[in-house]
Amino acid sequence: MRIARVQIRRPDNLSAQEYPQSVSLYALEAKEVSPPAGQEPIHWRLLTTHQVVCLEQALQVIIWYRWRWRIEQLFATLKQAGLQIEATQLESIQAIERLSLLALSVAVRILQLVEGRDNPALATSIAFTHEQQQCLDQLAPTLVGRTQKQGNPYPPASLPWATWLIARLGGWSGYRSQRPPGMPTLVQGLRQFESIFLGWKLAQARLVCTR
Repeated sequence: MRIARVQIRRPDNLSAQEYPQSVSLYALEAKEVSPPAGQEPIHWRLLTTHQVVCLEQALQVIIWYRWRWRIEQLFATLKQAGLQIEATQLESIQAIERLSLLALSVAVRILQLVEGRDNPALATSIAFTHEQQQCLDQLAPTLVGRTQKQGNPYPPASLPWATWLIARLGGWSGYRSQRPPGMPTLVQGLRQFESIFLGWKLAQARLVCTR
């Protein structure tokens, strides 16, 4: 790993005179020394406005950079690949901000399902409340196919077990030979589950007769 402070000159063809003649940045080069067999070593050259004068600061910048793909996935989930927030007909900035905050909680849950769909060590509680888990338990037998190939292969109460159920609600066949469920399928599945969960909660409530 190497770090250095650099000055980036303003391009000669930039006509806007209000820009400074140069900007001061920190350059960071990180290269993987012992990559896994058969894989090219990672080699990153990064520029940042954050101060990088020691190893700890350099590692922090690398951690932030590693998050870039998850950030891209989050935006993709909010947009066309998932919740289609860009299609909203809201006009005021305040209303769009509130909608975005609500959508973020759903987008994060979808990413949790995608990230954990193959990791049985993760618990369902990461993405679902206790009541929602109870609802999933009762739903599970109705979503299993007629053949063994359409059975849920994951241990109950694990996150991939829940992801499998949500994907089935979203229209996924459940066959192991099929591609893993993607974001649109999980979005549709979550919508279906939220509707089912609302009815399930109403069914759990005590009926009160009034005269």
